[in-house]
Amino acid sequence: MVKLYPAGFDQTYFSADDWSDRVDRWIAKHRAGFSGGNAKVVRDVLRDLETGLRMVVNITAFSLHIVLRDNAYKNLYDRPAIGGRPREPSPMRKRVDDALGLGPRTYFGAAALGGAGVRYYGEYCLVLSLDQVEGRARLLDRDSFDIELEPFRSLPLTEDRLRALRGDWDTDRVDMAVLRVLLELGHDLRLVTSGTVSDTVLRDQEFIEVHLDGSFAPRSVEEVRESPDETAIETSLRNCRDRGTPLDQVDQEWLQRRDWIGDQLARYGLRHRIVTLHGRGYQWK
Repeated sequence: MVKLYPAGFDQTYFSADDWSDRVDRWIAKHRAGFSGGNAKVVRDVLRDLETGLRMVVNITAFSLHIVLRDNAYKNLYDRPAIGGRPREPSPMRKRVDDALGLGPRTYFGAAALGGAGVRYYGEYCLVLSLDQVEGRARLLDRDSFDIELEPFRSLPLTEDRLRALRGDWDTDRVDMAVLRVLLELGHDLRLVTSGTVSDTVLRDQEFIEVHLDGSFAPRSVEEVRESPDETAIETSLRNCRDRGTPLDQVDQEWLQRRDWIGDQLARYGLRHRIVTLHGRGYQWK
């Protein structure tokens, strides 16, 4: 086994091997009671054609308004007008993209099983259909901004080392996600459920990053998901308004955009769901 990373890095994980070989080596090395069974469960859940792993993109209500209005999703290299002025990539975004060989044609997302995506980037989670992603996407095993932080910041990131962090959507997405989940589980007591798999594949801002070559239109979206939190906020604001309590301009505009978005999603025939993490009853087959 060629050692690409220094001592302190898990040599099974940070390896030049294919992701499928890394999974096999990890299972062979950690043969606890349920490790083999858990690997099969995780793989089956992720591979399900109807409810398995998808690319998701989170955006704000204002940004989704622009996507539906312009019939296209834009990244910051497209200089979309937000708040009345064009926005551009930050210096850090440009440095990271240069280091990873990305650029204006790269559109970012995350790999997810369920839930409402990476809500830090926006309350609306766009779930892309598989046929729009296959053959067009590459993977990074983490948020690409991590390479600006230690220990990567002090480590020369050669092409070989970066290759160990990368994968291909078509061939590696399941194995990369399987290994991510297995590393987080205790395997001595029980088999994992699909809710735990969903939560582990994408947790807060920890996720497998997807790099899509080229943009997408609303017709490429399989469904739009939201967390119950946004629905609760919307209901509270509408109740305040109905009782005669004045809303500030920001809240009024937010509600107006949500009304417009709801109408447009219906016009496009896009399924719009309020979701939480799901357990065995939702996906177990």
